[in-house]
Amino acid sequence: MKSKIFTFALLLLMITAAGVWAQNLPANLWTSPQSTATEGRYRSNADDFIRPDAYAGVKFDKWFGMVSFLWDDAYSMIATTGFATKADKVYIGAFYSGNMWAGAPANNYTEQVPGTTPAGGATGKVYNVYNTISTVPGPVNNAAVLIGIADMGFRLTYRTNHQSFNESDVVTGDQLYNDYQSENGYMAPQIAWAMAKDLTKSGIRPYVTVDLVFNRDYQKVDKAGGTSGAEIDHSSNHFDPVFAAGLGGYTFYNKDGFKGSADLDYQLTLNFYDNEYSYQEGGKYKTGTIKGTYSPGLFPYHEKFLMSNLITPSVSGSWSQDRLALKFKLNLPLTFTSSEDNAMDVNASGNLINHGFNDSTFTFVFRPDLRLALQYKLVPNRLTLNTGARIQATALTLETTDRVYYDNGDKKGTQKIHNDNYINIGSGTQFVSRFHIGPTFNFTENAWVEATTGVSNAYGNGAIDVFAPGGLFSFGSILAVLKF
Repeated sequence: MKSKIFTFALLLLMITAAGVWAQNLPANLWTSPQSTATEGRYRSNADDFIRPDAYAGVKFDKWFGMVSFLWDDAYSMIATTGFATKADKVYIGAFYSGNMWAGAPANNYTEQVPGTTPAGGATGKVYNVYNTISTVPGPVNNAAVLIGIADMGFRLTYRTNHQSFNESDVVTGDQLYNDYQSENGYMAPQIAWAMAKDLTKSGIRPYVTVDLVFNRDYQKVDKAGGTSGAEIDHSSNHFDPVFAAGLGGYTFYNKDGFKGSADLDYQLTLNFYDNEYSYQEGGKYKTGTIKGTYSPGLFPYHEKFLMSNLITPSVSGSWSQDRLALKFKLNLPLTFTSSEDNAMDVNASGNLINHGFNDSTFTFVFRPDLRLALQYKLVPNRLTLNTGARIQATALTLETTDRVYYDNGDKKGTQKIHNDNYINIGSGTQFVSRFHIGPTFNFTENAWVEATTGVSNAYGNGAIDVFAPGGLFSFGSILAVLKF
């Protein structure tokens, strides 16, 4: 027993002294260093123990545990930990990854009596005086619980970086606020179901996930000494339900060490908007509602809606012999998006009217994505070298917009705009190539360490520093696992 405790403490010390890798993916929740190094083609038990479709492949007698840390430039240290056990025929897994409270806005204040300054303050009353009030998105925290029973997995996940501030009688920037409300960030519960066993000899392991993503970006204040009533500074909240489903793979060829498979995944994403805006009537602020966003500027009012359909057929293959194993996967994602963006204005009665461009847009995007992976057993059952590469083509974008122009509610003209981009260097659409490498070292059958390092390069940026943090020879990701 003492030797087991010593081994566990040694592994904790090793990963504390190094970095780790955690990635927030709606469906997969996170990615182990081995999976990262091989672009997701060779997962480890550290991935599968919290996957509804793969938990049954994690073999242990009593429990499984993993722990890791990652130094993140934005929010200091990211901690990742997971645990799994069994109660009779029920599998129970738990997972956490995040910054906890590190990086949350401090919003420090002092209690003082400002007298009648700022304007509107009551003489002798104590106010909370803030240097600044911030609700920038805070630390990211993700938690999940997985229940496996009858060859099925059910997982409940919650992800958030939400920050809020809601106080009355506060002072900041020499201004007294009767009420100050502000929110920023997201709250995203998810429920996932999957079969953990193939339905046929050739595969088919379906899954379904439902994400309910609540995005908040809102500020509402009631200033003392000015126009009475609450004023909306900005309001851009939206609710994004996401539905995803997939077949789970079908093997169409399996001979001479080579295995070929095909798969089909589908994802539906919707954006719903429900926000407030303020206007003046009778020398007071009044509040209206808009099925869109309100942000100060040239055209502050926009009614919005979006529906996106992502269909991803894919083909993959694997081959292994002796110490060498190879895998590839070619994704052919097709995205069909319909969106509405109608510029509005407020008339003398505070009602919204069409003013500016009312756009109905249909967009088609095609962006092939090839992933390659290699595993070589340098020392069988002890040390494995993992490598992977990803080549993501420049997006092909075909877009058509039906535009109607309005002037204070009156229709003035129409346009049909075609925007076909074959070379698009915008963010998230450019050519990408990257390479990773990392080892998996097994101390024993029940204890191992994974690591990864790598380098990536995007279109238009030819410089690669392999010795810099995150470069090819900089290990930024280490994970330790124990099972008994």
